[in-house]
Amino acid sequence: MSHSVGRRWADWRQAGRRKISGLLVVLLLLACHLAFDGPLSRLRERTYDFYQFLAPRQATSNPVVIVSIDDDSLKAHGRWPWNRGLLADLVDGITQSGAAVVGLALVLPEADTSPEGMAGDKRLAAALSKNRTALAVSLGNEATVSEAEPKAGWSIVGQVPDTLPGFTGLTGSLAEFSNAAAGLGVIRTLPDPDGVLRHVPLLWLRNTPQRAQLWPSFALELLRLYAGQDGYTARMNAAGFDALRMAGAIVPLEPEGSIRLWETATDTPRLSASTILSGHGDPRLRDAIAIVDLSAVGLTQYLPTPTSPARPGAEIHADAIGQMLAGRFLAEPAHARTLERLWFLLSAVVFIGVSGVLAGRVVLGALSLALLAVTPFVFGALEYSLQGALYDPLQPALATIMVAGFEGYVLYRRSEQRRSTLTRQFSQYLSPSVVQRLASSDTEAILSGEKREITILISDIRGFTTMSEQLDTQEIAKVVNHFLGIATDEILKRDGTIDKFMGDAVLAFWNAPLDQPDHRERALDAGLALIERVRREDAAFTADGHRSIEIGVAIETGICSVGNFGSERRFDYTAIGSPVNRAARLESTTKKLGIPLVLGPGFAAGASMPVVQAGAFELQGFKGEVPVFTVPEMQAAQQGMSREVESQRGEQSGAPVMVVGSPPSVQMAPLDLTPRTRSIR
Repeated sequence: MSHSVGRRWADWRQAGRRKISGLLVVLLLLACHLAFDGPLSRLRERTYDFYQFLAPRQATSNPVVIVSIDDDSLKAHGRWPWNRGLLADLVDGITQSGAAVVGLALVLPEADTSPEGMAGDKRLAAALSKNRTALAVSLGNEATVSEAEPKAGWSIVGQVPDTLPGFTGLTGSLAEFSNAAAGLGVIRTLPDPDGVLRHVPLLWLRNTPQRAQLWPSFALELLRLYAGQDGYTARMNAAGFDALRMAGAIVPLEPEGSIRLWETATDTPRLSASTILSGHGDPRLRDAIAIVDLSAVGLTQYLPTPTSPARPGAEIHADAIGQMLAGRFLAEPAHARTLERLWFLLSAVVFIGVSGVLAGRVVLGALSLALLAVTPFVFGALEYSLQGALYDPLQPALATIMVAGFEGYVLYRRSEQRRSTLTRQFSQYLSPSVVQRLASSDTEAILSGEKREITILISDIRGFTTMSEQLDTQEIAKVVNHFLGIATDEILKRDGTIDKFMGDAVLAFWNAPLDQPDHRERALDAGLALIERVRREDAAFTADGHRSIEIGVAIETGICSVGNFGSERRFDYTAIGSPVNRAARLESTTKKLGIPLVLGPGFAAGASMPVVQAGAFELQGFKGEVPVFTVPEMQAAQQGMSREVESQRGEQSGAPVMVVGSPPSVQMAPLDLTPRTRSIR
C-alpha cells in the first residue's frame, strides 16, 4: 500500500515538474500585461470599438435636429462668412418653427466692420438675447480671445485635485454675443492617440490667474437650457471627476470629466438652413434642440469615431445629448483589468492541467481551447449589451491561446524526444516498420508493462561449449557473429522483437510491443528460415576455413509480462514469465530428439498449422512430463534417418531389421525446411 502511494506521489511530482514551464509562461504574460498596460490599451479600445460596430446603441427619443449651412445654403445666400443679420434671421426662423433651444456651433470672435456688418451684429445679438440660445467657445493654452464667463452655476461636491489638468486660454465670440446668449459651451474635442474620438468631455477646467473655472461642454449646455436648469452639481474624488447631477439625473463621469461616446445606427435629422431662411418651417423643429453647424464642403470638421471614419461634430454633440437623456452610458469598470487577468490565469492553469489528457485527443483539445477562448467574448458581449460595461475579452483569449500554443509545442517536443529515445532503444531489436509504428502509437501505455500472449523463439549453436574450447577468440567471434547475424535478419524480416543475445543464443518474441494476431505463424516462419539459411550458407562458411555449425530452435507460446524492466539508470524491454523459461528448457530437447526445431505445448494448443508430437520430457522447473511437438516434415526426416541407420546396422550384421512405430506402408516425405510462404505485415 505504501509503495503504491509512493509511486503515485512520484508520478504527481513528475507531472508537476512538466507543468512548471507552462506556469512560468503564464506568469510572464501576466507581468507583460501589467508592465505594458498603456500600449495594450490601444488594442483594448479597438475591441470596444468592435462592440459598437457589431451592436450600436439602440436609438431612443432624441430631440436634436441639425440645421446645416450646407452647399445649397451658400448657393442661395452667398459664400461664408455670412452677414450676421442673416444668422439672426436663421435663429429667429428656427425659433418660430417651435425649437426649444438653438445652439450655434460657431465661434464669432471678430466684429464685422462693414456698414452692413455692424447692423448685422446688432441684429444677431438681439436674436440671441430674445431666444433661448447657446454659443460655442474653445479652450486651449493659446492667448485668450474675447474673454467670457460660464453662464451656468456650479456646485462642487468633494475636493478638486491639484493635479487635474486644465487650460489657460479661451476663444469665444464677441462679448456682445456671449452676453446675449443664454448659454456658453466648449466644442473642443480630444481624440485618442490613434486619432479616434471615443471620449466626449462634458466638463472642462480652465485655470485663470484669479480662480479655476468649470466649463460645460456645448452638448451639456444645450441640455441644461432644454431642461430649464440654472446650474450643475459635480462630484469629485481623488482621481478627478466622478459624476454629474442635472435635472435629477446622474451622469457617471470618467476622471477627466468625460463620457465614452456610444453611437447609434440612426442618423440625426438634418435640415438645410436655406429651407428655414426661405420662410418654410419644419415640424421636426417643434420642441427640438436645434444645432446650427457648417456642413458645406471645406467648412466642416470631420472626426473618426468607433463606428465611422468621419463624423461631423454636430452629430457627436447629438449622440452625447441622446446618451444623457436615455441615461445609458458606456464605462469600463474599475475591476475590469483584475477580472481579465483572473480569467486568463484560471483558463491558462486549467488548460495546462488537462493538456496531458488532451495531448492525444486533438479534436477534444481544440474544442476545450475554443471554449476557454470564446467564453470571455460571450461574457463581454452580454455585459456590453445589458449593462454598458466594457470588458476586454481579446487579451485574455489571446494570452490563453499563446499558453495553449506553448503547451502544444512542449508536448510536441516531449513526444519527439520520446520517439527519438524509442527509435534509438528499439532500432537494434525491432524491424524499421515496427519501430515506425511504435513511435506513432501510445508508447507510454505499451511500454509501461502489461500481460499479453506472446510467442517466444530461442535458438543457439549446438556443441558450442566444446567448440569454444578448441577455437581461439577471433574464430569464436566469427562463428557467433555469423549465426547471430543470420538470426537477426530472419527475425526482423518477420517483425519480431529481439529480446537479447546470450552468448551463442538469441531470444526473440512476437505480439509485443505491437499486436500481431499471426504471431505463431511469424515465429514458426522465422525458425524454419533460420534453420534453412544456416544449412544453406554452411558450405560457403566452412569453405572459408570456419567450423561447420548446427543450430537448435525452440518455439513456445504463453502469457508473459512484457515491458520496460530494470532500474532508473538502466532498463530493457523484455518478457518475463513461465513460457520464456519453458522455451529455454525445450531448446535442449532438440539434441535428444535429433531435430533442429521443437514446439512447446502452448504453441501447439493454438497452432493454425499441422504439428505432431515428437516426444515428452521432464524439464527442470516444471512438474511432470512436458509434451514436445514439431512440424510433420521434421518428424518424417527424423524417422527416415532412424531407418537408414538401422538398415546400415542390419546389413553389417546380416540380420533382418524392424523399425518400431513406423508401418511399412507409410511413405516418408523428404526433409523440407524451406520457410512457408505467407504474407506477413
